[in-house]
Amino acid sequence: MALTETRSDTDATSAGDRARRAPSAVEQLIGSGDHTSIGRLFIGFGFALASLSLTLWALTGVDALTDNGFLGSRPAQLAASAQVALLFLGIVPLLLGVAIAVVPLQLGSPSIAFPRAATLSFWTWLLSSGIFAVSIALDGGVLGGDETAAKLGNVSLGAVLVALSLGAVCVATTVMAHRPLGMRLAWVPGLSWASLVSAALLLVTLGSAIAHTVLGQVGRMGPAALATNFTDGLGWLLRGPAVFVFAIPVLGIAIDVVVTASGRRFAHTDVLQLIVGLYAILAFGAWAQLPSALNTALWTLFAFGITVPILGLLGAIGDSLRQGKPVVSPALILSIVSVLLLMGAAVTGWVQSLSLAGQGTLFGASPATLASAQTAFVAGAALLGGAAASLHWSPLLWGGPGNSVEGRLTVPLLVLGGGLLGTTLLVQSVVQLDGETTAFQIFGLLVAVGAGLLALGGLSALVAAMRATEDPAGEPVQGLTLEWSFPNPAGGGIGLPELARVTSPYPLLDAREGTEDKP
Repeated sequence: MALTETRSDTDATSAGDRARRAPSAVEQLIGSGDHTSIGRLFIGFGFALASLSLTLWALTGVDALTDNGFLGSRPAQLAASAQVALLFLGIVPLLLGVAIAVVPLQLGSPSIAFPRAATLSFWTWLLSSGIFAVSIALDGGVLGGDETAAKLGNVSLGAVLVALSLGAVCVATTVMAHRPLGMRLAWVPGLSWASLVSAALLLVTLGSAIAHTVLGQVGRMGPAALATNFTDGLGWLLRGPAVFVFAIPVLGIAIDVVVTASGRRFAHTDVLQLIVGLYAILAFGAWAQLPSALNTALWTLFAFGITVPILGLLGAIGDSLRQGKPVVSPALILSIVSVLLLMGAAVTGWVQSLSLAGQGTLFGASPATLASAQTAFVAGAALLGGAAASLHWSPLLWGGPGNSVEGRLTVPLLVLGGGLLGTTLLVQSVVQLDGETTAFQIFGLLVAVGAGLLALGGLSALVAAMRATEDPAGEPVQGLTLEWSFPNPAGGGIGLPELARVTSPYPLLDAREGTEDKP
């Protein structure tokens, strides 16, 4: 019998292939390399865990209001753990999720670089975050008194930082290697540029922090030693200049939201990139870990210098809005206020610098409360920026416009909460000198209200995202950059096959105006 060169479809299918079942929805989700799915998961859990962390911070304010009525000896531990959780379980993964979902779309790419690594980053972060949250409840987290829970908190925090670093590598590589034909690095959209800069700074900053968590594990430290290790080796993350690193993407989000709202080009995108780069340089704080780095000329320069790029961006935004006829939206309001909150963090740095002048006798403010105020301002700015991004790119992320009742309710909750929490802690640091209890209960009430409003705002943004998936109606967004060429909602694996050579930072506006330059 002669052999043929081809076989029938029936013969080509083995019994094992026929018996193989299709993967379930959960299996597909866990093993997915779809960058939009990974980004949505980061965003959703980031909002939820940020709200949970803020709720815990609000409870410490209620405890102060009741004169340590129910938390006993744990307010300091819970307040510090809440701030750490807010940063690394809430706002950093929230902004990282926005970058993972949107940056490839802005570059016209069908996927993120190293998609499986991005998936690993999310699941490692989520599992480690859950362990860290449990350790906080068991008197661990950071500054905890229970030995087992404190060690568990140290290890899980280290794993969280490693997972976030891995996600940052994926984003940075995407911007460097997935740009379309003709798109120079100087022409990438605001979020993509800010995400690239943020990833570089995060790797350096988190890498240094990871080293201290490893030191705590290798040294087999007990609760007291781990508390000292956190205060001396990781406390610098919760004050300037390092704390500003976690809000770098906020600048890029504001740029892209303003461009879309005004429908106008920024005249000098290179200047905007310079502003973001200068902000990042002045946000680098791994060099200022030791107390001896404070109250130095370089530290003072960083504290006052960070004001320059923030004011520069506010000026560029104001000029763009003045020249155009912007469409006012929740995303636009949130993005502008997020930059204003960064200005509040910068002002807190001024007070901190003046307070330390003259061996801490010139101004006399509380250093710990000032650091908390800076963390509150930066975290508030990042949460507002993340909510602005979720609402602005809602058609791409969730499939529908972000103009629901919950989306509009998000604005006053986040704006009032972010401003109140940071301002309260700033005023408290100046009024309550040397641990005095002047108006202690009033400040506790204001902290509880501010943190509570922010928590509700985060939940409102999450609900608005879920509601957008149920209401796909809405007019197409007349965007200027490539992400608006993708279908709603966007999905991984879908590229732009007819993508023309990019000749400016705003290719879709070029196409509408017919102003493409010849290659």
